[in-house]
Amino acid sequence: MAVEDLKGVYVMAMAGLVPARAASFHHFDNPVKQLADRVAVPSGASIASTIELGQLKTSAVLSALGFVQFAALAASTTLKVGLKDDSNIALTGKTALLNAATSTASAGSMAIGAAVALADRYKPLWELAGFTADPGGVFTLVAELGGAASTGGAVAWEIPFTSY
Repeated sequence: MAVEDLKGVYVMAMAGLVPARAASFHHFDNPVKQLADRVAVPSGASIASTIELGQLKTSAVLSALGFVQFAALAASTTLKVGLKDDSNIALTGKTALLNAATSTASAGSMAIGAAVALADRYKPLWELAGFTADPGGVFTLVAELGGAASTGGAVAWEIPFTSY
């Protein structure tokens, strides 16, 4: 096997095109921002209840370091994370785009983007959602309850991102 000298698709491949300085995240001149919040899920919250985690530009790029933490919500309750349906831009069926059906039987956390293939990491949200061009505007990130009604508890999240 040959020794390879590989460069990241974004940062190191562009390093020669900009003045020498530290890169912020993986796109130069775009500082990392973060969605961070928490919510109390009430006891009895039923299947398909959603938690709006925040809104991001369609061009936002999520960090693989993002996560959602949760209390034990119920033995058969799950959380999935993705994008809220939006008829204005024909976005449907992407509510589990980032993470699908993580059990909340006991307290824990789940990585944002666990359902995203490695080859698709660091792509803008519009590409992850399957669009061939940026539709512009914003996507709403949601966590959706599944499996069974919740016995209640806290959910918190930290989702670092940047955009083009």
